[in-house]
Amino acid sequence: MSNRFRNEPGQFWCLLNVNLFHHLNPDEMNELNRWVKSIFYRKGETIFLPGDPSDFVYFLHKGRVKLAYLDESGKRLTLAICRMGELFGEMALLGEERRSLIAEALEDVELCIVSGKDLLRFADTHQDFSIQITRAIGSRMRDLENRLQDLVFKDVPTRLARLLYRLIDDYGVAHERGTMLDVKFTHRDLADLIGSTRETTTANLNELVKQGLVLKIKNRMVLPDEEKLKRAANIEEINA
Repeated sequence: MSNRFRNEPGQFWCLLNVNLFHHLNPDEMNELNRWVKSIFYRKGETIFLPGDPSDFVYFLHKGRVKLAYLDESGKRLTLAICRMGELFGEMALLGEERRSLIAEALEDVELCIVSGKDLLRFADTHQDFSIQITRAIGSRMRDLENRLQDLVFKDVPTRLARLLYRLIDDYGVAHERGTMLDVKFTHRDLADLIGSTRETTTANLNELVKQGLVLKIKNRMVLPDEEKLKRAANIEEINA
């Protein structure tokens, strides 16, 4: 991993886009920065695998990272797609000794990495940061719980509609035809996110297109009517 390091500790640029660090004052940034290193991965490279030591917490400075569960047969279930400013590998703070997930770079990524032990030491003496990181971990756990509930209790059409609606918060931008998801998702990406096959996902996505709930414009999906999509997804249940 050492040949991937972009810089030595003490470079502020690595922390600038990370949401959890925005509230820190300059002195606190200096203190934390002693333990931070930056590292980069190319698109498609694996950051960690199940069974790897759970030593570091990762903060995404640039790009996107996919977190997935890999079962014994080799089938993947994508649990989350992390964006700039988010953390992953946070189970290192909760006593995890070996990774249970696979993390893969969806684009060229730049990461800030901090030893879990060092980050816990910093959190112990900075209450506000401790609260922020606890909230971030709690939010991730709630998202995973919702995903698991969908997999157990919802059919594929509903899971796909719910996924598209959730993606609006992360990737939605205004478009003359509605809301555009400003990231290209392949049918395989969508299938991995809802725990289905690519063929079944394609068939259900085509049905949403027929219903006018999804438009395909220049390799992007546009959602023309968020309220109709919300009803198709039974989103009220999520917020109940």
